[in-house]
Amino acid sequence: DFVNGKCSVCGAVNPFKDLDAKGAHIYYVDSILWASSNGITAGTSATEFSPDETCTRAQVVTFLWRAAGKPEPSVADSPFTDVDEGSYYYKAVLWAVEKGITAGTSATEFSPEATCTRGQFVTFLWRFFGEPTPTNLTNPFSDNEKGMFYYNAVLWAAENGIAAGTGGGRFSPYD
Repeated sequence: DFVNGKCSVCGAVNPFKDLDAKGAHIYYVDSILWASSNGITAGTSATEFSPDETCTRAQVVTFLWRAAGKPEPSVADSPFTDVDEGSYYYKAVLWAVEKGITAGTSATEFSPEATCTRGQFVTFLWRFFGEPTPTNLTNPFSDNEKGMFYYNAVLWAAENGIAAGTGGGRFSPYD
């Protein structure tokens, strides 16, 4: 709950009217306020966060790049025809490719405005953390197919409470 504009659970100031609108402390509020106060993300406006909107591939790699401290990539030229110099995500994409977080959707395209799928998101995050090996190799999801790029990332994310399924024993990696 928010009292005088501050979260009674985490103490953060909430500038976003669309978070906690009903007075209940929604599970993601602390994470959003932490990311906002640490410069990792901003809202879709000064007073809206839009927590139910999808994230693009450009947004996700930018979040990770900012979380890493906005390191300068060692290369200055993009290998992707759809990543323009001067875009807010330019350096983030170059950094993410350099660090092996993503290779793009093809050799010449990154697809920055495409929706980042659940499988892509956990894979980016897993690679960001150095591709840690999941300790529990029991696959809890019927649609987490062995051999897919996201397989170990999904196991790792589920094991560490980073991502859960979408119901019915499914992870829904393409959602």
